Amino acid sequence: MHLNVLTQCIPAPLFEGMWRRPDDETATGYRQADYWMDVARQLEAACVDALFFADTVGVYDVYQASCEPSIRHAMQVPAIDPVLVIPAAATVTRHLGFAVTYSTSYHQPYQCARLFSTLDHLTNGRIGWNIVTSDLKLSAATGMSGQLGHDERYDRADEYLEITTRLWEQSWQDGAVVRDAAQDMFADPALVSGADYHGTWYTVTAPHQCEPSPQRTPVLYQAGSSPRGLAFAARHAEVVFVTFSSLRQGRERVADLRRRAEQAGRDPAALKILQGMCLITAEDEDQARARADEYMALSSRGGLMAKWCGWSGFDLDAYPPDTPLSKLRTADLHSVADFVSGAAQGRELTVADLRDSVASPQRPHAFGRLVLFGTPSQIADRMQEWIERTGIDGFNLMPCPPSRGLRDLCDLLVPELQRRGLLRKAYDPAERTLRERYLGAGQSRYHGARHHEETS
Repeated sequence: MHLNVLTQCIPAPLFEGMWRRPDDETATGYRQADYWMDVARQLEAACVDALFFADTVGVYDVYQASCEPSIRHAMQVPAIDPVLVIPAAATVTRHLGFAVTYSTSYHQPYQCARLFSTLDHLTNGRIGWNIVTSDLKLSAATGMSGQLGHDERYDRADEYLEITTRLWEQSWQDGAVVRDAAQDMFADPALVSGADYHGTWYTVTAPHQCEPSPQRTPVLYQAGSSPRGLAFAARHAEVVFVTFSSLRQGRERVADLRRRAEQAGRDPAALKILQGMCLITAEDEDQARARADEYMALSSRGGLMAKWCGWSGFDLDAYPPDTPLSKLRTADLHSVADFVSGAAQGRELTVADLRDSVASPQRPHAFGRLVLFGTPSQIADRMQEWIERTGIDGFNLMPCPPSRGLRDLCDLLVPELQRRGLLRKAYDPAERTLRERYLGAGQSRYHGARHHEETS
């Protein structure tokens, strides 16, 4: 199976409040190069595919119409730029891949192409780009982007990908770099051309500023779940992150994703689908239950509330607690009202019900299939079941608590997966790049739909 680890460069990555655990290292480690180099060493020793950095630009300010709750509870703030962490972590590893979130809404495509070529050079071909279109309401507050409609953002992202892949794949031909000292010619200009792109959103005519890197195009990750997002993933993505709520849903949506990729002219088997899941494990059931109880006790209600309101763009503090959710059903609030509909049991839900649901962490051992919880053997059973019954290719794991959970993953779960033959015991030296890790030795070049159309 493929195995990624998901984190963030913040004090409590993915689990609000867990920085308060006495022996957790993320509260200060998140801003230290030594911490991330140690994380990378641990994951490489465990033969994990990649360390994936999620990221958010801006400060959540929807809850209570203020950024104060986010700041108080360390909810995605403070945060450093994960892009700059990767070169440091790459220097102490040789095989571990790295992926990072980078928004098509905040950054120009020419800048993006140069950045990822640089990272691909510095990691020697071990970089991936998680493509996001940044739909958070806070985007306008950063001054970096105006807010666009959902589908418009993907329309613009299609152009963005056309420009970046054109720069990576076509601007510099193979053999353009000659390094001919006698002729004082480092590169042959006859083999370098401009992007020559004129679109609705962007005009880019310059050549790419970087010589070709080991992969040229970084491995493209994507996590869109809307119909438009799925169409985008089928056309461009090589690794898709999903959060299926059940085996049945997973089986149906994996089949749908692969069908969409095939319709886009791609090999459906080459699309790698990773299920995102929280991981809480320990040597025995009692210890695992204690970890779960600790997670419950340390989770920040205020942080969870600020996160959910930021995601939804809906301030739960703006309405009286007894307001029925049915009164909130405007064009943008259907998903809000549906959020806790499963718990309604025939009664009218109120804003108070929604607040309780949003701010109350559920016990991991009550999550059913949504969290990998238990002993390493129990968790390996469930991971194997997910792969066999849904057709996913692996997992994007979120260890909890962040520091201790990472060690539990490497020291407890990975050996069990290796014992069962589900995970490699050593990296294949023939797979020199991250793309080859997913597709096999010799497959270092990108083959998305657009590239397929131009080379067929």
